[in-house]
Amino acid sequence: MPDILDGKFSFAHCEALKVAEGFSAEARTMATMKIAKDKLVAGVDLGGTNISVGILDCNGALVGRCKRKTKASEGRDVVVRRLVDAVWRAMADAKRDPSDLVGVGVGAPSAVDVAKGVVIKAGNLGWENVPLREILEKEFRLPVALDNDVNVAIWGEAQLGAARGRKNVLAVWVGTGVGGGLLLDGKLWRGPFHTAGEIGHVILFPGGQPGFMTVEDICSRTGVVNALKRLLPMYPDSVLHTLIRERAEEGKGDEEGNLSSTMIAKAYERGDELTLKVVDQSADLLGLALANLVTVLAIDTVVIGGGLAEALGKAYLSRVRKQFERTVFPSVCRACEVIGSDLNDLAGVLGAGMLIAAS
Repeated sequence: MPDILDGKFSFAHCEALKVAEGFSAEARTMATMKIAKDKLVAGVDLGGTNISVGILDCNGALVGRCKRKTKASEGRDVVVRRLVDAVWRAMADAKRDPSDLVGVGVGAPSAVDVAKGVVIKAGNLGWENVPLREILEKEFRLPVALDNDVNVAIWGEAQLGAARGRKNVLAVWVGTGVGGGLLLDGKLWRGPFHTAGEIGHVILFPGGQPGFMTVEDICSRTGVVNALKRLLPMYPDSVLHTLIRERAEEGKGDEEGNLSSTMIAKAYERGDELTLKVVDQSADLLGLALANLVTVLAIDTVVIGGGLAEALGKAYLSRVRKQFERTVFPSVCRACEVIGSDLNDLAGVLGAGMLIAAS
C-alpha cells in the first residue's frame, strides 16, 4: 500500500489494490462530490498532548501535515491559537494558498454536542461547555465540523483502515486518556446525551483498595505513568531510571521522571519488571472492561488505537485480547475480534477530514 505520509494515499489507490470492497460508496466518492477539484479540507486531531493536522485534497489524498504540542495547561486561548496555527502550517506544508482551504473537521477529546458544536467536558484540556465550533469558525471564517476524537477516528478506520467493511464496532483509543466511540449498523452512535462509547469513565474499582478508579485512571498513559512514578523508588534496578536520565541529558525531559509512550514501550520490550507489572495490569483491566461492554452490546469488532497502545504494539494488544477472551460472556461473544488500528495516529486526522468533506 502507498505510504499515507507521502501525499499519494487516496481512495483511488485503495480501489486499485482491491481493498476497497468494504468502503461505502459515500466514502469512495464523498470528496469529489463535496469538494471542488482544486480545493482542500483540514482534518484536526485535538489531543491532550498533541494537535495533529492533515490537509486532504478532493481525492482523499493527504497532501500536508503538521503536529504540535497542545500545551493544555496554558489555557483554552493558547490551545485554540496553536490549533489554528497548526492548520495554516499544514497548508504551508501542502504548498497551497490559504484560500484553497474550504473547511475544517475537528475531533476533540470529549463528549461533543454535535448539533451545537460544543465540547461538553474535556478533562485532558480542562474544558467544560466550550463552543469550539463557533470559536473556530470565527477564527477560520470557514465551516467547521466538530465531533468526539474517537468518533472521527473510528469513522476513518471504518472507511480506510482496520474496520473497513464492518458495521458494528467499538473503538478504544489509549493515549493521554482513554476514549471510545461506537459504530452501530454502519452509523456513528452518540446517544441522546452525546456520551456513547465513553469507556474511559467506566468504573473498575468503586472504593476500598485501591480506591475509586476508572479505566482512564489505570489504563491511560497518564494512569500508567502515575503508577510507574509511584513505584519507581522501590525498583532501583529498573531500566526506567536509565531512560529518564538519558532523556534529561538530551534536554528532552528532567530528572523528575517524565515518561513518554516511547520510553514505556522500550522498557516493556526489554522485560523491565516494574513496567511489565504496571502495563500488564492495565492491559488486563482494559480487557476486562471490553469484555463487559461486548457482553452488553454483542458487537463483533473492537479496534484499539491511541499513542500508548500503538507504542506498546502487538504484545500489549495480545494481552488485552487474552483477558477479553477469558472474561467475555456468553462464549459466543469470543468471536468478537479485538484488533489494532491500521491508521494509528492518522485515523483521527483522516476521519476529521472526511467529516467536514461530507458536510
